[in-house]
Amino acid sequence: MALEENSKVIVKKFILTEREIEYMSLVALGCKKRKSAQILAVEPCTVKKTLEKIYKKICAEDRANAVAKCFMHGLLTNEIIFEVKIKYNL
Repeated sequence: MALEENSKVIVKKFILTEREIEYMSLVALGCKKRKSAQILAVEPCTVKKTLEKIYKKICAEDRANAVAKCFMHGLLTNEIIFEVKIKYNL
């Protein structure tokens, strides 16, 4: 089945703040909420709320799906994760 010339494909562009990318980098590194809170100097409930906000923003169901979507959309790269590791001495 061929697409008509007038048909449009809508691609949702996800945008995360630098801080949200740090949160997602820690998730990608396997850090749990308590460890992420310690690293980022915030309360665990702040990590939980922020991650829930990120998941909603990028339409992710869970941690693994969120990390996959971030990589798929170029929000996370190995270089970004490496920078976060260096910044927080991980």
